[in-house]
Amino acid sequence: MIIKITYPYKDAHNTLEMKSKYIQTDDYELITQLKSSNNPVDIGIILSQNEDKYKIVEPQKEDLLIEIEEMVINPDLV
Repeated sequence: MIIKITYPYKDAHNTLEMKSKYIQTDDYELITQLKSSNNPVDIGIILSQNEDKYKIVEPQKEDLLIEIEEMVINPDLV
């Protein structure tokens, strides 16, 4: 399954852009965990704890879209 994770990202003080990551996995537990959250920190933790269960792929037609509304801010801006 191809999962597209889309999130707003603030790279500079006056910029805001939508970024996307595409991952491929067939692990049902990972898919369920990702679907249960739209918090960027939680998504990051889930992905880091399950690195062996997915791979990052080039953009393509997704089977599942996860849209995160909470902004991810470049740590240098904080």
